[in-house]
Amino acid sequence: MTPKISIFIAIVLAVSTSMISLSILNANAQTETTQNSEYSIAISRDATSGLIVTDGASYVNGFDTTYTIKGTKFDYDKGRDLVLSSIIDDFTNSSTSGYVKMKENSSPDSNATGLANPFASKEQINEKIKSVLDSAIDGIFSTSGLTFTIGPETHVIKCTFGDNLNSFECSEVGGFKL
Repeated sequence: MTPKISIFIAIVLAVSTSMISLSILNANAQTETTQNSEYSIAISRDATSGLIVTDGASYVNGFDTTYTIKGTKFDYDKGRDLVLSSIIDDFTNSSTSGYVKMKENSSPDSNATGLANPFASKEQINEKIKSVLDSAIDGIFSTSGLTFTIGPETHVIKCTFGDNLNSFECSEVGGFKL
């Protein structure tokens, strides 16, 4: 082989290798951009309540609403604010949210008319939901130990909101960790 042909082959190989590298980098950049803009979180709700009918009147006798939220860390990171606002809006617009009590056995608090008001305000309910749900989502990002998964790791959070503001809770469930 002549030196000119050897140099030509070396240049062609170098150029083709660099072109392949550029196309691989470009494909990876496009993949990351597409993935960063899409996320999906599934939220389901299960609500139960009881009524008491006595002497011609009916009364609410306890209730709870359980939200089950499923997604990956990436999904929770991208959709946190929308998850919070969706659950807050859904719960506070339910017919039972007006019956959430501040405490189980509250001491009588008086309003301007002198009557005790044992019920939590919409703002108090919103703040409590935000607090417990934010804490549960933060817990996903601070988990330690090894987790065995096949495919993307799905995190499940269960939130239970009942007729007592102090008993509102959210926590991650499931999974196998070492």
